[in-house]
Amino acid sequence: MNDMKALKNIESIKQELGRYYEMSFDNETGDYLDNKVIKQKLQQLIINQYTDKEVVRQVLLLLAENTGCAEDHEIAEEILNLLHDKKYIDQKDLDFFYQNVATGRWC
Repeated sequence: MNDMKALKNIESIKQELGRYYEMSFDNETGDYLDNKVIKQKLQQLIINQYTDKEVVRQVLLLLAENTGCAEDHEIAEEILNLLHDKKYIDQKDLDFFYQNVATGRWC
């Protein structure tokens, strides 16, 4: 995947997150699952682009900016743990994520 395609994917996921935040759900399970599915796309993008640190940072920033409430943190931790355990991201990447996390947003 080239940089241009990766950037288009990031923008597409960003728009999908925006639409997700505008939606209303009948129950918390549906909300959680939709949130998780979208954020797993960020995980997959990092797996596909892990050698391109600039793309990885942009994806981590988008994840951080969309992590606020407890459910968001749970999803992000799951993603970060997998990526770190499988060596797609390193400690510097984790530090970058936590420096940029949007803890002021509530679900």
